[in-house]
Amino acid sequence: MVIAPETSIMARITADKKHPVRAARIAHSLSQSELAKRAGISRQALGAIESTTYLPSVSVALALARELGATVEALFGESHEAIRHVHARWDSEVAPAGGVTARVALGRVGGKLIAQPQAPVHLALVPAAGIAERAGRGGAEVASFRTDDEIDATLLIAGCDPAAALLIEWLARRRSPVSIAALSCSSGKALDELLCGRAHIAGVHLRDPKSGDFNSGAVRRGIRRHPAMLVNFARWELGLATAPGNPHGIRGFAELARPKIRIANRELGSGARAALDEAIALLPIRAGAIEGYGREVAGHLEVAAAIATGQADLGVTIRVAADVYGLGFVPIREERYDLVMLKRDLDSVPVKAMLDALNSGALAREVAQLCGYDTSQMGAVMAHLN
Repeated sequence: MVIAPETSIMARITADKKHPVRAARIAHSLSQSELAKRAGISRQALGAIESTTYLPSVSVALALARELGATVEALFGESHEAIRHVHARWDSEVAPAGGVTARVALGRVGGKLIAQPQAPVHLALVPAAGIAERAGRGGAEVASFRTDDEIDATLLIAGCDPAAALLIEWLARRRSPVSIAALSCSSGKALDELLCGRAHIAGVHLRDPKSGDFNSGAVRRGIRRHPAMLVNFARWELGLATAPGNPHGIRGFAELARPKIRIANRELGSGARAALDEAIALLPIRAGAIEGYGREVAGHLEVAAAIATGQADLGVTIRVAADVYGLGFVPIREERYDLVMLKRDLDSVPVKAMLDALNSGALAREVAQLCGYDTSQMGAVMAHLN
């Protein structure tokens, strides 16, 4: 399993003109036989990989990356040292200016590179692996559109981070055999899904109000002595989203005590709901007296959408959700969003592929650019929980 490659080792790999696998093996003072044994392949297969006559399967590539303390991208992929700048045709009437950026789709039509403005969020049909025809008593009969191999290579990740879509697309672009099904739910629900064996990964941002610590304590209580690992995805800003231009002059939670201020609330078990309830406990107002408190929405983007469509005046959410809807945003605090996985699943192909992706500088750069997250610790192990 790859967590954080050693800088000195990676520098020696980069400087070596040999195949990256051979360079990394030599840097670790390993013979072909030793590395092959550790990775579970034959010495002949390793020799063929190092001589570029054999391209390994994803499981072999992940095993070699794990043993060599590198990423699959560094050993077998192309270099992604910098974001390229390209000139493309632009026909949109709305042009980015004054530091404002626009997301685009890129394609080549008639030999010309075309940039098309792309909405950051949109309604779309969600692909499905099958249709449940009958269900009951803990079981279901499903008409499956996927093969057994495709099902085995599917990662089920539960949580509330909208950036899961970027991870899905990133793997698809690299033609990874692993696909991701994102299950949108609160942090508390995500932990339940993980513990009950209904997901491989739980995404969480749960703060201990006494210590200010994120995730470790809540996860330790939630997984009930099941050995697990906490890996960082990113840090983000939690705050109050408001209508564009902040017409009500929202400056903080104190405005909740004002009459006729409507909120878009999240469900119990979510980090956003916990932050709201902690704040309300310090205000001279009952939660039930706040208009909209009893109306819950399912995620960060849904909070922002409710405000953008005039159904609410404010809501607790993350900055990226407010930004994609063009809303105002009053920051409250920085939070750490971690991914929880049970140690029993660490050797599964989907989990290995995700860990390798998290250790890619290319993915970290994309998430930072598109979401405004701090990805400096992406892929770092934050805690081992036993």
